[in-house]
Amino acid sequence: MKLASTGLAHIGLRVTDLARARHFYADILGFEPLLELPDLLICNAYGSTIAFRGNATQTHADDRFDPYRVGLDHVALGVPSANELEEMKRHLDLAGVPNNGVEQETMMPISYISFYDPDGIAWELYEISKQ
Repeated sequence: MKLASTGLAHIGLRVTDLARARHFYADILGFEPLLELPDLLICNAYGSTIAFRGNATQTHADDRFDPYRVGLDHVALGVPSANELEEMKRHLDLAGVPNNGVEQETMMPISYISFYDPDGIAWELYEISKQ
């Protein structure tokens, strides 16, 4: 049976500090908060919905994301042009977010930037104009 899906509904990410995550995602990356509760932040990330869960007693404050565990490796968002990608790189630099700069994908002629959130979750911004 083929699933009758319209696509990915949302991504849920666990964070250690919801206030810190809100600052990073809303203030630095420009995600639009849609719902804010003491343990949940739901954002519109340029057309994709991402739910951030935090402040759980079961989550240790010193725990960090590990892309080598089974599960999520990274999250990538599309960027419409090379100019927008360069602008995001400058914005990340000004905000003090370490990143790998604009790099070329080895398997396709596409540029991207990779960086990590405060919990070590790996993110990429991909130029989608060439896809």
